[in-house]
Amino acid sequence: MKRVTRDKVCLRFSADDPTALVVRLGEAFVIETSDRFAEYTGPDSPEKVQALINTMNGPIYIEGASAGSTIRIEILAMIPGSEKGYVVAFPEVGPLGHLIPRFRKETVRIEGLSAIFENGVSIPLRPMLGRIGVAPKDGSAGLNSRGDFGGLLSNTDISEGSTLYLPVFHDGAFLAVGDSHAAMGDGEAASSALEAALDVTLRVSLEDRFQVSHPLVVTATHIMTTGWGPTMEEATQNAVKVMADLMMDRLAIDYTRAAMLIGCAADVRACLALSPPYTMKVAVPRSVLPI
Repeated sequence: MKRVTRDKVCLRFSADDPTALVVRLGEAFVIETSDRFAEYTGPDSPEKVQALINTMNGPIYIEGASAGSTIRIEILAMIPGSEKGYVVAFPEVGPLGHLIPRFRKETVRIEGLSAIFENGVSIPLRPMLGRIGVAPKDGSAGLNSRGDFGGLLSNTDISEGSTLYLPVFHDGAFLAVGDSHAAMGDGEAASSALEAALDVTLRVSLEDRFQVSHPLVVTATHIMTTGWGPTMEEATQNAVKVMADLMMDRLAIDYTRAAMLIGCAADVRACLALSPPYTMKVAVPRSVLPI
């Protein structure tokens, strides 16, 4: 199986960067995400170490993914790439930042299906990708950007067994991923998630039943749209609007009926609540909105 190794890094979502791998539609491949925080000791870390934090892996050129199409990205497997992960906390970052006197980093042992902290507390693994996207329509986008091309979605449901749908703006798509976690709570509300390298197996194919204009996440049970903005209210409003537009298209209903269905059946959850711009998701049962 073809692989993108951990040394194949990129700094942005772009169609202008050298490709790390070329794969065909329907071909499974592995991306080894970087263990970005392994050598990081704080804001005074060497420049090379700090630079690694702001990287992704890719881009991957998908033969047959043409501009104007919609691709279906199946996440087939997510396996920790080492037996360790890292959690960091910074002063003045996040809701508890004013209570954190100094930078701290903790090494967390990954054992089986659990992550074990230094004080013995154990949490279940929840591997996920924080960043995943294709080259945007115009120019490039930084790795902390988010938009119709994907980007820093921070959705814990972008995990093993889920499927992400994205619009394609350039032939080949130029897929890049990063910000991998062994565990993360919805919102990544304080400090950081469990930053860790993952071996992620993906399969990309064309979606010919429908097209999307924004990222769409599908799990075994739910359909999810994403919104972002300078406030959580605006991020929520944007995510709800994308869901309503999708319902109108798929169910042939108007905004009023879409509002009724969303109010009755949708769950609104945080993707990124740590700091602005905030990101929210709206999840609707698949029984309500068949895809």
